[in-house]
Amino acid sequence: MSMFTTTAYTTDKATPGQRRVMLAAVDADGRLPDGANQRVLNSLPESWARTDVAAGGRFLTTEGRAALAPLGRFFLLARANPVNGCLPGTTGHSDMLALVRDGLAVLQDSDGRPVSVADRWERGNSLRITERGRRLVGMPLTAPAFAERHPVGSRAMWKQQEGEPARPVQILGWPLADGTVYVLPESTYLSYAASRERPVPAEQIRPAPQTPAPTVPSRPDDRRNTMTDRKPEPTLDDDLEALRGLAAAVVKPVTPSAETWEQVKALEERATAGYELAERFTEFDQRATADRRAPKEWGISRELSEEQIAAELEKRPELQALGGFLATLATMGMAPWQMANLVRRVKAHEEAGADES
Repeated sequence: MSMFTTTAYTTDKATPGQRRVMLAAVDADGRLPDGANQRVLNSLPESWARTDVAAGGRFLTTEGRAALAPLGRFFLLARANPVNGCLPGTTGHSDMLALVRDGLAVLQDSDGRPVSVADRWERGNSLRITERGRRLVGMPLTAPAFAERHPVGSRAMWKQQEGEPARPVQILGWPLADGTVYVLPESTYLSYAASRERPVPAEQIRPAPQTPAPTVPSRPDDRRNTMTDRKPEPTLDDDLEALRGLAAAVVKPVTPSAETWEQVKALEERATAGYELAERFTEFDQRATADRRAPKEWGISRELSEEQIAAELEKRPELQALGGFLATLATMGMAPWQMANLVRRVKAHEEAGADES
């Protein structure tokens, strides 16, 4: 079994001293430091750090790495973009704190500068894998030859077995130390489970065939869709329905199995569905916030400064009627154009009442 496999499962928790020693071993290619506290070294079980007499030291095992990063955190680090280091999806608060505490990930702002946990909401909240995190999951520190043939985000073919047709996939990362690379199957006829991203042996990846794009003659009198027509973007209602389906898959009960590895596999699948739900919800939130026809609860509340209020009043003089209420409406999520429409409708109603009297 590879020392970087994710199938290892342990319920034992390492003490702070043990974590420091094992994290130092991660930085040293898995070898425990000889100068560490002997009492801490003696407390490490052989299942976490095996003794190699020939090499003259102790080295981390699969169970030891699993004690440092439980399944969810290990899977999150392994799915990081190897080019920019960004971790996918939305990370849970406890996982984020643990990854930053152990030096496996770092918070950065939009300019790439480190951000403390306390300032993450003011300066940014981009979580990126560190060199230690790459070493823990077996991710290369520099681009391998595989990345030249199959860059991240490119299309390729996955041929699982001889005699079976190759399946189109999207490359999501670089090969890890266990020889696997994360891919996303692409097909319109795949089931939900078959369309999930997964690690596959890198040796089973083949280049995508280069086929010329078909040419469709232009016929003005033909109202049928041509092959070059773009499909309409799904509406917010369609996205919301898809989110409900993902949420149902996340909370689907797990049938207890007799074998431990089956239970662990089911937990990995639930974690994958949870990460996708977080990613899809983030995209839905951004679209709904930018859509003027979206419900009011999707609006972004804003704290306007005195300079911003003065700029809005100069740009839209009709907002003078709101006075100090302008900042309150902005906090409630109303955009300036919505406030202007509100003022016009009130004035129109007052003028109509004056004409009747």
